Amino acid sequence: MSVMVLDAGNSIIKAKIARRENGEIAFPHAMKQLTESEYEKITNRAGIQNQSMDYLRINGKPFVIGESAERHGLITQRTGTARYTQDYYGVLATAALSRFYDRSRDFSVFGSHPPGDVKFRQDLMEAVIGDWDVEVNGKERYFRVSYANTFDEPVGGLMNVLLTEDGQHYQHTGINDGRSLVIDIGGFTSDWLAVNPGGEVDYSLARSVPIGIQSVISDFEDSFRANNLEAVKDTPVLPPARVRKAIASGIFEGGGMKYSCDREVEEATSVMLNRIGDTYQRIAGGAFGWDCIILTGGGSGLLYNRLLPILKHKNVILADKIEAIHLANVRGGLKLWRLYEALHVL
Repeated sequence: MSVMVLDAGNSIIKAKIARRENGEIAFPHAMKQLTESEYEKITNRAGIQNQSMDYLRINGKPFVIGESAERHGLITQRTGTARYTQDYYGVLATAALSRFYDRSRDFSVFGSHPPGDVKFRQDLMEAVIGDWDVEVNGKERYFRVSYANTFDEPVGGLMNVLLTEDGQHYQHTGINDGRSLVIDIGGFTSDWLAVNPGGEVDYSLARSVPIGIQSVISDFEDSFRANNLEAVKDTPVLPPARVRKAIASGIFEGGGMKYSCDREVEEATSVMLNRIGDTYQRIAGGAFGWDCIILTGGGSGLLYNRLLPILKHKNVILADKIEAIHLANVRGGLKLWRLYEALHVL
């Protein structure tokens, strides 16, 4: 049976399957249920050949999901454990499946969650198991999710560093010899996980703290608006994708112009970085107790250069290339799934 590894983060939805080509997707965490008239108007105008994968009907209800949903203005976005319902998490999972496959089939779903949500893992699994009738691009398909399981998000980042593609061999033996700290900075939470020598997870330090990149995005928008009043006066919402790019690059592109925004980025990130530094000392005890630190999650990629002075550690490892670090957890999740398969524990 095919498996989809899903990281339904609070900022970006990421998913991976075993297919070599086109086996990964990422799209903004944005969803809005449409009226029948809205859905028909948009899909009829586009025509079957030009429809976006963002517009789909799931179990009879029309939705717009992803980047197109962000452009629709007011969207539905649940955070934390409120996501784990069939009408929300299940819909997002089905939207991800429909981007991979245009034919009906059975699936397993291996979903990630912050360590602090472990007591709600049953809700996550029940939210996705079942039959899903999908219409997209004028074609109908049926997905059945007959099995689901879960893993901690930072464990995905760890396994992406630790294991080879088949999930059965070590690829980063240096981690085996010491004690490691995994830090996963996501949309609304930052997760902290300890790893003992040999790659064994130490769940005595497995914490989720409400510090996320979404607060940086919000603070950046406030600062950018205050400093560019005339340029944005007719723009009710800055495009989130452009904001994320600006935070990483220090340049905001919009209206055919490029705006230097290093000062706004500095203002937006300073509060979050101070909170991460405080948490680092309070929960993890600072740098001296760790032989290496593994950074994963999209927020780590955006803030990487600003995190290094806070961590004050000479052995900081990125869970993937910086431009793909938002995919590290699902890539590692697939390696973990393959390890579990080999051990016959699924």
